[in-house]
Amino acid sequence: MLLEFIGGTFMSGILIYTHLDGRGTSEPSKIQRVANTCGLTVLENGKRRTMQLLRRTCYEWGREYIYRIPLGLSFEDFQKKKQHIEDGLNNKRGFLDISLEDIKTLRLRSDLFQQIKEMFNSTKGRKEILLNYDGTLKIRVYKAVLTEIIPFDDDTLAHCTGWKVCVGISREETMYHDFETIPHLIVAGTTRYGKSVFLKNVITTLVHTQPNAVLFTLLDLKGGLAFNRYKNVKQVETVAKDVDESLEALRALHTQMKQRQVEFLAKGYEDVKEAHRKQRNFIVIDEAAELASQGEHDTAIKKKKIECEHIIAEIARIGGGLGFRLIFATQYPTADTLPRQVKQNCDAKLCFRLQTDTASHVVLDESGAEDLPLIKGRAIYRTDRKFIVQTPLIENDFIDKTIKPHIVIKPRKEPFAYAGITNKEDAPGRSYSLIIEEA
Repeated sequence: MLLEFIGGTFMSGILIYTHLDGRGTSEPSKIQRVANTCGLTVLENGKRRTMQLLRRTCYEWGREYIYRIPLGLSFEDFQKKKQHIEDGLNNKRGFLDISLEDIKTLRLRSDLFQQIKEMFNSTKGRKEILLNYDGTLKIRVYKAVLTEIIPFDDDTLAHCTGWKVCVGISREETMYHDFETIPHLIVAGTTRYGKSVFLKNVITTLVHTQPNAVLFTLLDLKGGLAFNRYKNVKQVETVAKDVDESLEALRALHTQMKQRQVEFLAKGYEDVKEAHRKQRNFIVIDEAAELASQGEHDTAIKKKKIECEHIIAEIARIGGGLGFRLIFATQYPTADTLPRQVKQNCDAKLCFRLQTDTASHVVLDESGAEDLPLIKGRAIYRTDRKFIVQTPLIENDFIDKTIKPHIVIKPRKEPFAYAGITNKEDAPGRSYSLIIEEA
């Protein structure tokens, strides 16, 4: 009886404490105080207008707060202060970091005091927030940070069906990019933050899941090192290492694309699906900024780069319906290095950390990538919605094991009658060089 009385009194006191905002220690009160301190207010008719809390909802992962923001402020104003709000929520200043959910875990047993002691001594992880806007400002406060390492393994590979590849894990779910739904993808991010690892994820996944339907043209403008391990994979037609090799590969692709377009027109096919073509040609460009003609002073090289830009833009513009898939990756996104035609025709972006909000705007049309934490693999995945994801880490040993069955001894390429026609579907009736697979 005494235990129940003491326990009930204690929990009632803590419950009242967790609902008091008088000291400004609750999450909504802290958000309000930080917003006011950061100037997220407007002066209207001599009165200071601030954000107004409309609703709060508790979930297993944390809480969501819905606010009405004053007229005259934009969602971007709050995005710019996101880090201030997050740091404010993590500034405990010695108060009891106890929630109603914590109290609900207590049980009136003989070890009640031990439970209370453990609750007070528990160390909670850093909170993270996510901002969204749909007419009201939504602030999600997560009790724990998003995991920093997600290994790419056989289970990850098993869940990649059709033309899907694993983008990573968001707060809500495992995210996949389907190249049949969105054929082109822009990948951007500062060096060493996961861009090239993700590209290897895509290549390895599709070599495994679509071995008889996928063909790759890999342009590695960093000297060929990132894609070198794929050079003898039978699904890889080319690994280009410089501007000259890239132009040669792109010319062949352009010819092939035009031939396919002529064929589809003659047969009345609208796209590759109606033509029942299983083959998909992937053009993966790592460090595409090296092909940018702007700023190139060598006249001959500039001319080649201009031609490369023209072909890449045409692939982005008309290639999707013909079965061509463009993955355009760069660590220096600017208006010059990310062509307008490419950006307008790539409905999906995967953006790792960037140095400035200007670079973020080039890729995402908004800031945010510059505020990503200094965590390898952390990125923003955007289609019609935006998600923060942790991309999977694919190790080279796993890559080598996965692609080993597809390694071949490739003979020297023989030119076809039509330049750029390098596969059975686009060159009917041709004979083909023997490919000897390793035992």
